[in-house]
Parts: sequence; structure tokens; C-alpha cells
Amino acid sequence: MEHHAQSVDDALIGGLSYKLKAGASYVTNRRSVSYFAQGGNQYSPNGVKVMKFNLTGHDWLDPSTFRIMFQLNNAAVQTSGSPTKILEPLSWNPACFFRRARIICGGIVVEDIDDFNRLSLMLTALKTEEEQNSIAAEGFCNFDDKYEPPNTEGDSRSTYRQEDFDKAGVVFTSRKALFKPMFGLLDQDKLLPIRYCPIQIELELVNNHMDAIVKRDENKSDLWNITDIQAKCDLLTLDNSLDNEYASHLLSGKSLPINFATWSHTNQSTGNDKNFSANIHRALTRLKSVFVTLNHSEGDVYKTANNFFHPCAIKHGDAYDPLDEHSFQIQIGSKIIPEYPVTSVTEAMSQLRKTVGNRPLHLYGRWYRSHRYIVGLDLEKISGAGFTGMSTKAGDQLTINFKDCDAVGTGHVNSVPTRMFCALNYDAVLNIRDSGVELLD
Repeated sequence: MEHHAQSVDDALIGGLSYKLKAGASYVTNRRSVSYFAQGGNQYSPNGVKVMKFNLTGHDWLDPSTFRIMFQLNNAAVQTSGSPTKILEPLSWNPACFFRRARIICGGIVVEDIDDFNRLSLMLTALKTEEEQNSIAAEGFCNFDDKYEPPNTEGDSRSTYRQEDFDKAGVVFTSRKALFKPMFGLLDQDKLLPIRYCPIQIELELVNNHMDAIVKRDENKSDLWNITDIQAKCDLLTLDNSLDNEYASHLLSGKSLPINFATWSHTNQSTGNDKNFSANIHRALTRLKSVFVTLNHSEGDVYKTANNFFHPCAIKHGDAYDPLDEHSFQIQIGSKIIPEYPVTSVTEAMSQLRKTVGNRPLHLYGRWYRSHRYIVGLDLEKISGAGFTGMSTKAGDQLTINFKDCDAVGTGHVNSVPTRMFCALNYDAVLNIRDSGVELLD
């Protein structure tokens, strides 16, 4: 030990280093701007559903600052003139109102995500509690509401702990909210030169008013619309010398590559069979991970957007029985992952934590085995390194297998999930050239 202790190199500790932090004088200006949706100012499921934003200019967009802002209006108030019925969003994350989202750069579709609301709420559930609090504070925050003491009459959360997570703040007349769309291109740290890759963002509302709200009783509104929708972000201006260097770089035939991780989201029926499989054909250069969620019938609180169903959820109090456990496994070509099936909810949680980088998750065990059941499997050879996922370019088929996916006992015959959703997370590169944009996946 003494030999190793004497052989280490000395380095100046931070408290004794008085070197000033490097500057960025080449950034000459920063503006917080707003882009307004084209084609109107009021959107609803039975009216205009698609809103488009064109992000253009000569500056560089900071993706970490991008937000969508809108005003949610209680249409029951607009009809009756008095807030007799309150509106309750399905989640405190405003993304629950949008069924599909697309991002287009230079005329090339970079990301096109179906069931965008479900994917967004799944990814939100995999964030830390601090991150969730920040999203909720910008959205339909409810974490800071005061309730009666637990287990007393009037406390709507005393009997079911899931609502500590799900329950959103109510809307009496209207409420403004912001959220960051969970596009991979907006979740990386490179600035986006919108001069060379003008960006168009499209958001489509859900098909039905009830798909995004909770209606427990007649005191809840079932009508809403959205107005005053804007895209907000920060744009940076570079000095002429650095800006000209980038222009010369592109004019010489070179490119600006931007690596990001994006999503392919699909769903299939289970055939109401407790033993079911799904086959997915998607040619990808580097598939990083696979996330699988299950769904059951629609209810008042849990719907397609937020019901990550486990068969135990059908039982009173989500009571656990080892016989309720099921197994799952995926196969890509000839490779089986993991080599032995996952056979318990605790092992599924362990695999999920490994897939998201072993960071702490705000997921209680009872949440996980009821309406927050998310299966995650990591396909990267080494976490944290770039482009170490599996290739499916050779035509390898992805097969997902579930066995005994139901709850035991009479009275629980409807515990079999009805649909399976699969989210593939994969590496992509946006190549920005002087002649246009190309997407490599």
C-alpha cells in the first residue's frame, strides 16, 4: 500500500488554483424569444388539432432553454359563464395533451413520435424527484397542495398512494403552463445553427377531450381548449469572425454533426392472452435500449397516456402474491437479453435502474407494481460511451416475449394487459451541411 501511496502524482487542488475560468467573448448577445403557432390561436380535439412552429433566423438556438407555453381553458366555464365545473388534467406534465409530435430540420423529418403523451409521461416517471418537481412547477403543479391528514374523509389520496404522483392541480377558468418536449434533438448540449437547419416543430392534440383529463364525477368539466400557444427559447449571437469560420467550414464541403438519442414508439395488441409476443422490424445502426409498457382498459384516472399497467393493479390494494409474477425476455437476431428471463418485479426494477444509468428513481414499490410498471433493458456494451448499442441493420428482428402476465385468483380474470407499447432508444446523427441536412440512424 505504501508503494502505491508514494507513486501517485500530485496535482494542484481547486482551492489553491487561482486560474480564472475561461470566457466566451465570442458570444456577443443572448435573446429570449417567442415563436407563435401558425394558422390560428385556438386549438381543441374537435377543431384545429395541429400547431406548427417555424424556428428560423441567423442565430444559434440553445436547446436547453426550449419550452412550449400554452393556456389551458376550461370550456365549461366559457359555455356556462361560471366555474361550476373544474377541469382536472390527467397529469401535471402538460405533454399529456399531445398525441403526436414531429421535429423537421431543413425539410427532413428528424423525429416523429406517436403516442407522444405516453412516451413523455414514461420518461418523466424515470426522472429524479427533483427533476419531476421542476417539471411540475412549470406545468400543472400539485405537489405543494395541502390536504387533510391521511386516512381521513375528504383526502382523495388517503386510499391510493399512486395519486401522490399523478394528481395534477385543477383549472377553474384557465391556467398557463410550460413544458419541454422530450425530443432527442432538444436533449443534447450542442447549439443548433438555425440559419443552416431551420427547424419546424409540429404538435398534435389528443383525439378526444377525455384522453387528457380526469372526470371522476359530474363536478368535473369534460371540455377544454388551448390558446396563446408559443415556443420559447434563447438565441445566441456569435461575433463575425467565429460566425464566418463556421460558414467557411460548411462551404468547404464539411459538416457539423450533432449526435443525439431519439425514439421509435410503437404499440401492438396482446390478443388478451397472458402469454404474448411482439415482433418489431426497425433497421438501426445503434440501438441503445428498449422500454416496454403495458396498458389495460380505460378508466377515469388511468388512460392510455398514463396507465403503465401491471396485473397486480387489478387487485384490491395492489396486494402482492408471488404467483402474480410473470417473466419477460427479448431477442434480437440470435442474441437473447437477458440470457435468463426476468421473473420478478424486483428484478425488473433492477434492470430498469441499470438501463437509466443507476440514478435514483422516484418510484415506490407499490407504484411500480400497479400503474408505473416500466420494463427497461440496456443494450449498450458500455454505458456512457458513444455508439456502443446493438446494430439491427442486417435485418435482425426484435422479439419481445411475456409469459404468465396475469394476476392469480378468481375475480382477477381481467388482469391480462390488452396492449403493449415499445419504445426503442437509439443513436442518430444530424449532419448539417451547406447544401442541406441529412439524418443518419
